[in-house]
Amino acid sequence: MTLRQREAGRGTRYVVFLLGEEHEVVICERGEVVIDGCRREASVAATSPPGGHSLLLDGASFQVLARPGSRGQWDIDIDGGTVRAEVLDERQARVRKLSAVAAGAVGTLALKAPMPGLVVQVAAREGGVVERGATVLIVEAMKMENELRAAGTATVKRILVKPGDAVEKGQILVEYAEVDAP
Repeated sequence: MTLRQREAGRGTRYVVFLLGEEHEVVICERGEVVIDGCRREASVAATSPPGGHSLLLDGASFQVLARPGSRGQWDIDIDGGTVRAEVLDERQARVRKLSAVAAGAVGTLALKAPMPGLVVQVAAREGGVVERGATVLIVEAMKMENELRAAGTATVKRILVKPGDAVEKGQILVEYAEVDAP
């Protein structure tokens, strides 16, 4: 059994997009974190200013300032440099992967429903351009609202649903005239 398999049932899972790469991060009990299947010893303590932290990772110390943005985006100052990261919890990552427009999917021409549900809101408009990360529409499933977002810059060709419509898993909701790489 691999470490990834052992850790699958424990801890809080995230998908982190950092510097153009996707990473699986599992926050475990007892000061452990598993990054892309590799166990690391970690501890974090809050410092000043708000959002400041002291990170101890495998014995190395880092001063980190994390500033949240919108839609899971974070600006992180670490060792004198700033990086932007997108952090998705397990549910958000699953919704993104189940929708036809996955991050970096060049040439995708349709956004499909990742699960059965009810359209609550359509945020895009036909002929309009949506930017990467922008909410295209919101589908309610099992009493939870799921935002379906654009994975790249795209021109909306047709919107095939309206608020109040019931949709099935895999149903095409939006067609794009073009999709550019993020």
